[in-house]
Amino acid sequence: MMHHMATDLAVKTRDIVIAAVLSVLGIGLMVLNVADPAVGGNASIFAVPTFLVVTAPLVWRRAAPTTALAATFAALLAHVALFGSMTRCGVIFPAVFILVFANAAFLHLRPALLGLALALALVVVTSVTDRQIAIVDAPLFCGLSAAFWGIGRLVRSRSRLVDALDVQTDELRSARDERARLEVATDRARLSVELEGLLQRRLGELARIVDAAPSDGNPRAATASLAEIERQGRHTLEQLRAVVGVLRNEPGDAPTAPPPTLTHLDAMLVRVKGADARLTVEGNPRALPAGVELSAYRIVEHLLGALDDRRDVDVRVRFAGDALELTITGSSRRGSRGAIERARERTRLHHGSLKATVRDGRIEAVALLPVATAS
Repeated sequence: MMHHMATDLAVKTRDIVIAAVLSVLGIGLMVLNVADPAVGGNASIFAVPTFLVVTAPLVWRRAAPTTALAATFAALLAHVALFGSMTRCGVIFPAVFILVFANAAFLHLRPALLGLALALALVVVTSVTDRQIAIVDAPLFCGLSAAFWGIGRLVRSRSRLVDALDVQTDELRSARDERARLEVATDRARLSVELEGLLQRRLGELARIVDAAPSDGNPRAATASLAEIERQGRHTLEQLRAVVGVLRNEPGDAPTAPPPTLTHLDAMLVRVKGADARLTVEGNPRALPAGVELSAYRIVEHLLGALDDRRDVDVRVRFAGDALELTITGSSRRGSRGAIERARERTRLHHGSLKATVRDGRIEAVALLPVATAS
């Protein structure tokens, strides 16, 4: 049996409440029987408390529906054998309907059919022994019992369908998470292709600076050349750190297509959230290091995955002097923690930070990526 159904097969507070209500009602009707000679005849007062044995099994209508129905049937037979016609259909029949519904809703077909047979037998015995109804009414109550059994089977079928849909939803989310991880790996592999070109280009620039340095022994000119070499060297190290931080050593050919940048955000928003999604760019847009551009794009992509399918999405990109700030707001979906953690992992690659808050069903995430400025 599926997880959703299994969680229902336990005694719960409402089961105890149902059993208590029918027990109180049954005792009240039994007291009326004892007090009314025309109904109860020479009724025994001891029949009143013992009637609880008939209604008590309702407590286990979920945990053991067939056993509860069999116990109610046995208790009814014993009650009739001891005290004669002392039952009231106002209690017995509702109890039968509840128990036969539980048998159909929580059990497989074979035990559910056994529960239906017990319920029909119990209805017939009640109709024969209760002075308040006639035997000709038995088919009506048998039909009602069968109807409740059928409703229970429909409920079971719907619950199984819901469980299957939940499983498929979990599988789709797992597949989406796996796809996101593969995209990160692909991006890292793509960046490895660019690493060699970056090294060659930067080393060539340093070599040209050295060649252009004056050779007349001027200390001031030599100092300026060394300072320029140092500045270019630091800039090269920063770019290498950004690229190496997201590399992954995996076999296979790396894709040669260029990685996405912030200029692709608008198209990605339309593709993922539709034309109603809003993108705002503030500050002074400029070219950023390749690793920062790629990670900023992926951070927005991951955070969009934390939002549900509603279109009220706002994305704000702010170019500050030494940082890039990304703000994403929208309606949060269930299970958004994984997407947020993937975005946070991206920010950590660049020694940045990410703060995500959820309030009234809406999520606001702010990612801050440091951007080194040239001297």
